[in-house]
Amino acid sequence: MTATLAIRPATRDDLAGCASLAVAESGGEPEAWSGRLGRELDDPGCLLVVATLAGELVGYGRATWFEPPTDAPRDVAPRGYYLVGVVVAPAARRRGVGRALTEARLAWIGDRAREAWYFANVRNTASLELHRRLGFVEVTRSFWYPEVTFEGGVGVLCRVRLPLWS
Repeated sequence: MTATLAIRPATRDDLAGCASLAVAESGGEPEAWSGRLGRELDDPGCLLVVATLAGELVGYGRATWFEPPTDAPRDVAPRGYYLVGVVVAPAARRRGVGRALTEARLAWIGDRAREAWYFANVRNTASLELHRRLGFVEVTRSFWYPEVTFEGGVGVLCRVRLPLWS
């Protein structure tokens, strides 16, 4: 029997599980991740969705509104809604979880805007390919986004026109 994948908005009860996934993926402290994700949960300009398989939390995805700061450099990324992170537990990868989380976030953005933005390290070919299949096109490899660096590679900024399913 195949486990059922469900995507839904996150709740406070999901924060510890999301923080645990974030620590395993990126390091840091669980409390810091819980705090950050909790602030996003409270922000109407942000979305936090979770994926469950057979009732177990196996991933999450985030989207946020970005407004460039007034003192930003000339190559600042454009204002708009951004997909800003997907984390899927290793055991649940290659099962459509990342795509489902991305589609849910794009549907949410599509209710608010006519385009969505996304960036990744050029070396993250799996993510870039997933987003290409969803209609994202590369805009530039020369841009600035606060607190983001692309270690060992170059950032790729991409955009998709919405709605995807019209």
